[in-house]
Amino acid sequence: MMTRIGYMGIPFSNSEEMSQIFAREMGFDDAEHVPLVTSKDVVDALCNGKVDYGVVAVRNSTAGPVLETQRSLEGKDVKTVREGDLHIHHCVFTKRADLRISKVASHIQALGQCKDSLSRLYPGAEMIECTDTAYAAELLAEGRLPDDCAVLCKRSAGEHYGLHLAHENIEDRKDNTTHFWLISL
Repeated sequence: MMTRIGYMGIPFSNSEEMSQIFAREMGFDDAEHVPLVTSKDVVDALCNGKVDYGVVAVRNSTAGPVLETQRSLEGKDVKTVREGDLHIHHCVFTKRADLRISKVASHIQALGQCKDSLSRLYPGAEMIECTDTAYAAELLAEGRLPDDCAVLCKRSAGEHYGLHLAHENIEDRKDNTTHFWLISL
């Protein structure tokens, strides 16, 4: 029987990468990785039996606790099966190279991990919170974010959506890591 692992985010997110790492570590050769966008969606799917395991981000070395995950786990009877850290690198992608950027969209944690770099690169830019870093890239590529918006995501996400790489590895700390849990009932 195939093991179903739900993770925060969509394909090309950091959580998807961690889901794949946990699957390898657990010996789940047949794992199906299910994108569930938010921590709440992951915990709900786990509690409703739609997935066997869930992957949630718990804490980042730069931006601190992932409040979304803390809220999602309150009052839930889940256990941590495995823990792991992932080095997180963020890139800035734009629709085209010639655009003046006045907004930056990404997950709140990513924006926090790159706060100083973003204020230096795009002084006065509006920060727009999005449910996932890779989802922000998808929104920009599909025209659901304005052209003067940049997104902060993994390199693979921006490249997948055909966006222009404006800046690479802009996390404020080079030792930027996120701690993840693999959870089950």
